[in-house]
Amino acid sequence: MVALDLAPLHGEAEERVHPRKGVKVGGPDALWKRLEYGTLIGGMAIGAMLGVWWMFTHQMTWIEWTSLAVGYVVINVGVGMGYHRYFTHRAFETSKPMRYAIGVLAQLCCQGSVLRWVADHRRHHAHADQCGDVHSPVVDGMCNNEGTLKGLFHSHIGWLADATTTDLDVFARDLQQDPVIMWCHRTRWFWAFVSMAGAPFLFGYAFGGLEHGIGSMLVGGFLRTFLFLNIVLAVNSIGHTFGSERFENHSHAKNNWILALLTFGDGWHNNHHKHPRNAYAGLAWYEIDVNGYIISGLEKLGLVWNVVRVPTAKAD
Repeated sequence: MVALDLAPLHGEAEERVHPRKGVKVGGPDALWKRLEYGTLIGGMAIGAMLGVWWMFTHQMTWIEWTSLAVGYVVINVGVGMGYHRYFTHRAFETSKPMRYAIGVLAQLCCQGSVLRWVADHRRHHAHADQCGDVHSPVVDGMCNNEGTLKGLFHSHIGWLADATTTDLDVFARDLQQDPVIMWCHRTRWFWAFVSMAGAPFLFGYAFGGLEHGIGSMLVGGFLRTFLFLNIVLAVNSIGHTFGSERFENHSHAKNNWILALLTFGDGWHNNHHKHPRNAYAGLAWYEIDVNGYIISGLEKLGLVWNVVRVPTAKAD
């Protein structure tokens, strides 16, 4: 399987594939990507639809709403602090037990393994909104320029089913030698089950019996993970299309305050692309960054250290 430089494809040239370094086209990896994401998101979507039906046909109590709210906070921190700021950008250091704990938090998000999430995100930063990006609204995986609507679709969800995959030997060679990350990778389906079904059902059953167990699973499990998945995917699509730009950073990344509130800070995406290793996406006092506050709190407790604070990361 080739992994060379990708050039934009036009006319007859579309028949020839020239992947950029770090990007694979076709083959077993693309098939397994489609199968895994199709199974994960398909199951999540079916459960979410049942959750919506349940909300309109059964009494909703504090049990179901608490299951949804607590679960939303857990997976929000799992993505923002776990997948993103720690495992991808190494914004702080921590102990081995904490690495496992953060890894589990990340896997509870049901967005694929830490290994592939981090590899894809590294590729995104390496080729942000250029040929080779994983999920850009400007250019697709085959380096064709995208129109606004088509680009939004590709960057939001279309990339999950395209023919390209990230070459782990280029963007994740170190991760494949990391026992914590590989353990998370091997156990990812177990944690997805725990997040969407097991934990919400047990919570609801413990406080209200079988009916509330089912309701908590459908609403606080499947519906919650599906809604949050789309919020995270919106950072790829809306977050690279609508919002403000404080910095010029060779990408279309935007600061979007709605996404920032919904993602606990990751919606300050323009700030992040300018200073990707900075532990704090919010740079001004009014840019709420809950994941940044959590990192600061863990630092004060001595659970994390060497937190990256970029001296030049200042808001205008």
